[in-house]
Amino acid sequence: MEDDAFFNIGVAMAANPAVDLQPEVQVRVLNAVVHDLVKLEGGAFHIECARVELNITATVSKVVGRLVSEYAKRSGKAHGRFEPDEINFPVQQFVREFHEVKSTDFMGLTASMMTTLQNKASRTAAGGGHVVFAHIYHDGVYQLLVSIVTEEWGAALGENMEFSDTEILDLKGFRFAGRIDLTEWQKGGDKYISFLKGRSNEVSGYFKNFLGCDSSITDAAETRTLKTALEAFALESGLEEKQRTDFFNKAFDICNVLAKAGDPIDLQAFANELWPGNPPALMQVLGRAELKLSDGFVPDKRSLKAFVQFAGKTKGWEVKFARNAILEGDVVFNDDESLTLYNLPPELKERLRKEVRDEEEND
Repeated sequence: MEDDAFFNIGVAMAANPAVDLQPEVQVRVLNAVVHDLVKLEGGAFHIECARVELNITATVSKVVGRLVSEYAKRSGKAHGRFEPDEINFPVQQFVREFHEVKSTDFMGLTASMMTTLQNKASRTAAGGGHVVFAHIYHDGVYQLLVSIVTEEWGAALGENMEFSDTEILDLKGFRFAGRIDLTEWQKGGDKYISFLKGRSNEVSGYFKNFLGCDSSITDAAETRTLKTALEAFALESGLEEKQRTDFFNKAFDICNVLAKAGDPIDLQAFANELWPGNPPALMQVLGRAELKLSDGFVPDKRSLKAFVQFAGKTKGWEVKFARNAILEGDVVFNDDESLTLYNLPPELKERLRKEVRDEEEND
C-alpha cells in the first residue's frame, strides 16, 4: 500500500461537507498506521503493509477519535484476557515486546499483528479492508485499537458547485474491531481485551482468535455487572421509587426467561424491550468501557435474585426482602441507616412476644 493512500482518502473526506470528522471523544494519538488486508480470489488473503507510520496530523487525530467514539457506542462486545498459549495466539508476545520490553517499535508490532491477522482470516468468510492501528492514551490508560475499515461511495462538491464521485472511509460501518487496555493488562486484570462479536460468531470468531482473547468470563460475574449498570442507569435517569421497582422487576423477568431457557442475552434486544422509549440511552450505559459488560452471556439465576430483592446478614441476624416491600411500606430504611419492618407474620410476632415475656419474667 502506498504511504499516502490514507491521506488521499482523508482529503476526500474533508472535502465532503456531509462527513463530520469532529470526534465525540478526545484522545491523544501516540502512534497510528494503516495496513491493508486484501482478499484474493479463492478466499486467500494478502497483506500490504505501509512503510512508515502516519504523521499525527489533526485529520489523523479526528479519524482515530471518531473510531474510538463509534467503537464505544457499539453493542455486542465481548471481553476477556489473552490466551496463555502464545504459540498459537502470539499477539500477547508482540504487545509485550512493544509496550513492556520495548524491543520492537510500533511498525514492528503492527507488521507482526498483520501476519497473525492474515493467518486467522484464512479459510473464513471474512472480508478485507484498511486495518487501522492506533496506540492511544485515553481516559487515563494506554490502549491499542485495531479496526478494519472499508470505503464507501461519496460525493464531493467542487469549486464550480458540481458533484464528483469520491471514495470515503466508512467510519461508522466497520464490522471488525478490538481494543487492548494496555494499562489494565500490565496490572494483571481479567478483562482488558474487547472486540465486536457481530451477528455471526463464525465470522467474528477469527478476529477473536487474531487478538488471542479468552472470553470465558463467568455468567454470574456478568449478571452482577449488568445489575450494576442498571443501577447506574436508574440513578442517572432519576427514576422514582415505583418506576425503579418496575424497571428492575421487568429486567428480572426478561433475564429470567433467558436463564430458564439457557439462552444468551443480546444487550441491544434487552435494551429495546426494557426501555423501549429510548433504548440508545440505556445502551450508552450498558456499553461503558469501565463496566466491560460482555454480550452473549446466559443470565445466572442465583445472581438475578439481586435484581428484585435485598439481602444481608451479620453474625447475629439475616434479612431478605423484595424491592416491592419498600414500595409497599413493609420495609423502611431510616435516616439513621436502620431498618424498620412492618406487617410481621403472626408466627414471628408470637415467638417474639413469648421471648420478651420470658425475659421480663426472669428479670
